[in-house]
Amino acid sequence: MTREARTRLFFWTNSFGLMLLCLFVTPTNASAPHPIEATPALVKLPDASAIRAAKQEPKAKPKTSETTAVRQMASVSRDQRPRVIRNGKVKVSERDMELLARLVYAEGRGEPYEGQVAIAAVVLNRVASSQFPNSVREVIISPNAFSPVRNGTLPHKSNDSTRRAVQDAVNGKDPTNGSLYFFNPHTATSDWIFSRPKTVVIGNHTFAR
Repeated sequence: MTREARTRLFFWTNSFGLMLLCLFVTPTNASAPHPIEATPALVKLPDASAIRAAKQEPKAKPKTSETTAVRQMASVSRDQRPRVIRNGKVKVSERDMELLARLVYAEGRGEPYEGQVAIAAVVLNRVASSQFPNSVREVIISPNAFSPVRNGTLPHKSNDSTRRAVQDAVNGKDPTNGSLYFFNPHTATSDWIFSRPKTVVIGNHTFAR
């Protein structure tokens, strides 16, 4: 074999071997890469013991003072909120003032205006006194305190004069000089009331301590 023939055989053999190597190494079934799907974050659920503990744990109760304050604000209307008068000794609300005006109307609608103020002042003096209940309503409805209440004739109305008289008394006016009682000497039948120290006479009423 000539030198040229040997050279050709060498290159042909090497080429054939390289081709076979490429056939065995290179994959014949290539596949495109699959996209990676995003996996949502896992939410950790409470286990059974945590659920049981939550059910057994008592709910926190609101503070007693806060609850009481809210209930009081909800139950007391503006007309029922007391106003402090006469150096804080007497507390009176708008509802008390209307009730007092009705009593003044029953006891003194025929009396002069000063006499109407005096009747209201007697009630307020009783509220301020330790001898009587400490509210306008309790003083008025006390047994045998005032004949219109005792007889069931207390009217359900008042008028401008008696309402103004009550307002003046609430503001501190007291024509009776601190009296706790008043009576009509022409109709009174109690010997005890005549024994009380008299302070002033206004219209048909005598006022006493």
